Amino acid sequence: MKNKKLIRLFVISVLLLLLFDSIINFRYGVKRKDLVKIVFLVDGDNPNDYENMKAGAISAGEDKNCLIDFVNISKEEATEADVYFVVANHNLRYYDGTDMVDDFSLAEDFSNYVLANSDCDSILLVSSGDNKEYVNAIEGFKTSIIESGRKVEYRPLSKDVKKLKQSMYNLEQSGLFDTVIALDRPSLSAAVEANTRINPFVKIYGVDNSSEAVYYLDNGSVEALAYKDEYSMGYTAVRHALKDYSLDKIAKEKSFYYIADRDVLYSDDMEMVLFPFVK
Repeated sequence: MKNKKLIRLFVISVLLLLLFDSIINFRYGVKRKDLVKIVFLVDGDNPNDYENMKAGAISAGEDKNCLIDFVNISKEEATEADVYFVVANHNLRYYDGTDMVDDFSLAEDFSNYVLANSDCDSILLVSSGDNKEYVNAIEGFKTSIIESGRKVEYRPLSKDVKKLKQSMYNLEQSGLFDTVIALDRPSLSAAVEANTRINPFVKIYGVDNSSEAVYYLDNGSVEALAYKDEYSMGYTAVRHALKDYSLDKIAKEKSFYYIADRDVLYSDDMEMVLFPFVK
């Protein structure tokens, strides 16, 4: 009698295990079926050059039903995916060539944000040094601002910290500008310091994502920040791809950079791409 009970328990246990295994396999099969494969085609010799972008992409895909891979563009024909991005010269674009990440687009969008969110008439663009890397950004800012009928001027200031601060102080004291857009970290710091000392009515914006810039944004010294880096490009690209497949409802705009103000400073997305200690 005892043996029969043991046999029955054994049989029931086996049946339960089989049932449990079937349920798992079914769910796993459905999950695999709906899996979204996202491939970054790297136009270069070594996909490992983009580890920061890959880290951002993987972070965005965490706990989502997706597979992310970085492969050399020469293997494009042998690589199947639902979504392709092309990585070249540390920039990112959609496979069909649209929405390429460039400084002109970032500047144009950021200037439109500034114009929509502040009552400004005369805007000053500043940088520490006359750096050629700002040429496209300056063109983007000027194009948008001039079209709006506002005044805009670019001033490359000294790389020497003391001279930079003095120049920024003189510019804000002149009263010729009501808005400053700093294109790098040193010029942003100088603009904030001058603003604190002499003219708190000048609005400050920055193209930077340093911990110092985030602090300025948090305490109200800076109105908004715009930035793109490889981590944020990889992160936002995957969020957009998942949104297209109805897996992620957070991403709203198809751009690979971000504009952050105090309203979104502590949102989930901004914590992943804005705060350096998270990266």
